Amino acid sequence: MNEIIVGRHLDKLIRRRGQIVMTLRHLANEEKQVEQNTDWLDQATYESRVNLLLDRLSDWYATEIGQIDKAIERIENNLYGFCVACHQAIEEARLETAPEAEFCSVCEELRDGLRCL
Repeated sequence: MNEIIVGRHLDKLIRRRGQIVMTLRHLANEEKQVEQNTDWLDQATYESRVNLLLDRLSDWYATEIGQIDKAIERIENNLYGFCVACHQAIEEARLETAPEAEFCSVCEELRDGLRCL
């Protein structure tokens, strides 16, 4: 894969990782504010719903950071752009939209099909 393209993907990954870190900090601050809020009539229900939402978002973002870190590691090891399953090149269009992609479209579809079983 072309070094310029890999560099462009690395820049995207690093920017996205920074955005996620900022979002996680914001979510942590929101959670603190919820815990300190005493204005709600049914505080326990409100806290439960908000904490569930914040936990799910935090988990989702943590998963995305993990995927980004793996992609950066693949770049450092000169493995970026190759499917971790079949070792064929991942489609450029796929990497443009999802630079953290580990699998080519065919292998990803197979994985999705197996998850549905």
